[in-house]
Amino acid sequence: MRTLPEHAARFLRDAGLVHWDEVACAGARVDPQVSRILHVVAQLEADTAITTQHAHTLGIDRADDIAAFLPQWAAEEAEHARAISVLLQHQTYVPPVAAPPAIARHRRLVARVPRQLFGRLRATGLVYCTLGAAAEYVTVVVYRELVAMVDDQAVEALLHEITHQERRHCAFLLTAARERARAISPVEGHLTRWVLAEMWAPPGVPSLGLDAWRDAFGPFIDDAVLRARVQEMDRIVDTIPHLGDLHLMQQFLEQRAPLAS
Repeated sequence: MRTLPEHAARFLRDAGLVHWDEVACAGARVDPQVSRILHVVAQLEADTAITTQHAHTLGIDRADDIAAFLPQWAAEEAEHARAISVLLQHQTYVPPVAAPPAIARHRRLVARVPRQLFGRLRATGLVYCTLGAAAEYVTVVVYRELVAMVDDQAVEALLHEITHQERRHCAFLLTAARERARAISPVEGHLTRWVLAEMWAPPGVPSLGLDAWRDAFGPFIDDAVLRARVQEMDRIVDTIPHLGDLHLMQQFLEQRAPLAS
């Protein structure tokens, strides 16, 4: 039996579903604006199943660390989605209008790309792990802010638990990305930068479309302090070899989500 890389073994040592009070959360009341954001977040947590399928289709799960990570990650994210769905069942709010189905089809397209096209490129695993780490970092920022926006103890405890797990997911993917970046050539590094610049969008944009995403997360991107916290993602991604000064979030915010006038 092969020994797992340390970052994978460390992740599994702390693995487990979030602890939360289902009865208390089902009876809690949450602000409608918070509920709208949680509605989108629950959908994104459930979409992890698509992301894990991407890894299988592209052959990324042949690596020992990713093979160990994916099943536990999917289980933990599915429980996040279930918990938030229970919380939202008795809330009164208007959910954001979803994008046309073409957006969701595009989100799933990679899962049907023939493995042989990308599976042998070392840069593919780096792209996957980098996008995952970036998305998890943004998710942590969102959850931390949601904690500050609720006043129910059971809901606050649930969101704290989820935030802690999202930090673990981010840490694993960031380490996995760095390990892969150290093994590639400068040419592969340039390819990775180009692909990331083409593919990156914050969690929710590929599935919902930009308008619905902005409708849900407007309070975050139009608040200078919160915007700066989200943009800290760039500093994290830029610590990955070959990816310095890539500024994925800055480019996205400036070009596609400027501050509201």
